[in-house]
Amino acid sequence: MDPERAPRFSPVEAIRKRPGMYIGDPCEQGIEHLIYELVANSIDLFLSRKATKVSVTINGTSISVSDDGPGLPFDHVEMNSVPKAVHWLTHLHDTPTADGHAPHVHLNATGVGLVLVNALSANLKVVSHRNGIRWEQHFAKGEIVGAPITSVSSAKGTSITFTADRDVLQASLPRMHVQRRRLFDVAHLFPGMKVQLGDETFHAPGGLADYVQFLASQNEDLCHASEPSRLLHVRHESDELTVEAAAVGSSAKCQWLSWCNGTGTRLHGTHVDGFRDALRRKDWTPAVAMISAIMKEPRFSAPMRAKVVNKELRGQVRQVVLEAMREAGIL
Repeated sequence: MDPERAPRFSPVEAIRKRPGMYIGDPCEQGIEHLIYELVANSIDLFLSRKATKVSVTINGTSISVSDDGPGLPFDHVEMNSVPKAVHWLTHLHDTPTADGHAPHVHLNATGVGLVLVNALSANLKVVSHRNGIRWEQHFAKGEIVGAPITSVSSAKGTSITFTADRDVLQASLPRMHVQRRRLFDVAHLFPGMKVQLGDETFHAPGGLADYVQFLASQNEDLCHASEPSRLLHVRHESDELTVEAAAVGSSAKCQWLSWCNGTGTRLHGTHVDGFRDALRRKDWTPAVAMISAIMKEPRFSAPMRAKVVNKELRGQVRQVVLEAMREAGIL
């Protein structure tokens, strides 16, 4: 085929034509992916201290994700005279994030942004409270519908409500047990953030320390492990790296969980290697151990982000954990 005559698609058309390239399985897993895209935006606001909570509500086939952040920028116009928020909802961005902020999180293998949710929705409504104005904009199958509706408002935050498009997706709702577990994780990975799923609220000020103790209490074998009360909790923040790690109990075999920028790293990587190095200094095999790293430039072994490969991270984590162990009198 002559390249000059090849069909050209808009971002919305490209996503709708081959949704599996962007969300994988277009069944329940795909719906979960769309929800995670929206939740990840709210977490980014939390990391930059611009939001304190995120809420997911499911009513029939309608799914809403809302936060108390500064609101989407309908009051800022792009060069093509389109509000910046509308541009984000209809175009793929060519930078890691639409506005260049860092660090940023992804709760899934890809992080394309708002356009992905919009393109795969039969209907989508955005309500943004920003700078004293309430903006409401409707979309259908990724295309804008009508002009924005505005009114005076003293509130703040963004709410996005969508219905999955069954013309391109094979499900309308997520698997609720998977959704609940992921939001439970979010509350522990980002301590202090309030995470709601319907009427249920997850809030874990103790972060991963709360999480390791919860897992230990749920596992009968771990409950009977030696030194069940032995607990290490480490939290370190710098401009380039945030590390939180926790370990509890002692056992012949450790249950490991790890994340990088909100993504579960099932094959672990250099952040886990550094934590293990520090624990070996004490000849300690915990019953449960977990670590989360948030960094501006994470590197992974493959696009699925299952393993972190930043070489410098191993030494950084090892040093942070060893210092915390010395301060706690463990070394």
